[in-house]
Amino acid sequence: MDTLSELLKKLRSLPLGNVYKKNINGKTYYYHQYFINGKRICNLVKEDKLDELTSEINERKEIEKRIKSIKLRNTDLSVKANELSGYVMSGNVVTAEFEKGNLVGLNENLAPLVIKRTKSLEKFLKLRIIDMSRTNARILKKVLNINVDEDYKVSLYSYGLSVSDNYWFKPKHSKLKYLDVNFNNDAFFETSLKGEIPEFFNRPKLSPEITTPGSFEKGWRYIDNEWWLYKTGNDKQILSELFSCRFAKLMGIYTIIYEEDSGFIKSKNFSSEYNFEPMAALADDNDNYDFIFNILIKINKQIAKDYLKLIFFDSVVNNVDRHNENMGLLRDAETGRIISLAPNFDNNISFVATSNSFNEDPKKDGFIKIFVEFLNKNSNALELFKTIELKQISEEDINAIFDEIHIGFPNKNELSKTVLNRYNYLKNLF
Repeated sequence: MDTLSELLKKLRSLPLGNVYKKNINGKTYYYHQYFINGKRICNLVKEDKLDELTSEINERKEIEKRIKSIKLRNTDLSVKANELSGYVMSGNVVTAEFEKGNLVGLNENLAPLVIKRTKSLEKFLKLRIIDMSRTNARILKKVLNINVDEDYKVSLYSYGLSVSDNYWFKPKHSKLKYLDVNFNNDAFFETSLKGEIPEFFNRPKLSPEITTPGSFEKGWRYIDNEWWLYKTGNDKQILSELFSCRFAKLMGIYTIIYEEDSGFIKSKNFSSEYNFEPMAALADDNDNYDFIFNILIKINKQIAKDYLKLIFFDSVVNNVDRHNENMGLLRDAETGRIISLAPNFDNNISFVATSNSFNEDPKKDGFIKIFVEFLNKNSNALELFKTIELKQISEEDINAIFDEIHIGFPNKNELSKTVLNRYNYLKNLF
């Protein structure tokens, strides 16, 4: 089934208007008539082009009917929403109540972790906004006619809803249900990913794009009732993303798998059955290893252990971009119970994408030293790390990853040896 973004793309390639015939001096002529900016255009159609043009016009009309049949919901950004009076919902259950931004009620079991920690609706919304430093984000804001006095209110144009969980903001006195606001189209996929401006018969505002953070241009595509995130990147970044997630899987780390698609990288939404809570909900921007470990060990020993394995992996593949929005926790959407560390994702600033220093001796690598110093200083972390069963990995295992991703790289044998050297150095050090 074609997605809305695909239908809109097809529509742009098909001719406008209609074909009509006219008899002149006993002869029949066919004309293609359409309007552009209110101006009527009428061109004679050659007989050998008539069937093709008629077929394309009929195809356009069918696509227009299909687009109109899709329910394109619009946001009514009520005064109550804008003044931050209402409820933070989990599905159809109230988790927190706010009056003009002030917390007046809290469900301890289900409330988002950032609200439980800070009692702040503003901080909750700030974790759910598109990065306005992205060029396409600014285009999207104009297309949607979003006009707010503070950026964190941008997410209210989609009721604060995110693809990554079932939390949303319900304005006071609203009768909306979760099904009324849950995303059902990818109308702005091309805009968010490529900066293309769409055409609509009516303009929806509920879009997952405006509540998706991150500095790289990206877009959500709805394929067979599942959400896929597409992201831009240069050749080295794409290779790094494809390689790193597969190396994480080889290590036995819970990870999402990226695929290459038409010059982009894509991944399936990993939290369709859970609520993803970014680590920023518990730690703001402080991603210091010691600080994060001490938070997680209080929650669950296994989660803390998985975190150690994750940052061990980061050290091996030189993933210097691990921060508190591309790691976090998965919670049961029904009970609020914290289930596990979220899967590894977002490794495009790693491996060969970072710098030439990736090929240095691991003993001299500054990023590896940070991990080693952390374990040497935190005795609890070191003892827990020693209990992790690390696999024996061979150069052939790593070369098989290169074969799987089908991207040629001139020095893959050298890279395989480098990755293995870094892995074994850290594995044997402790």
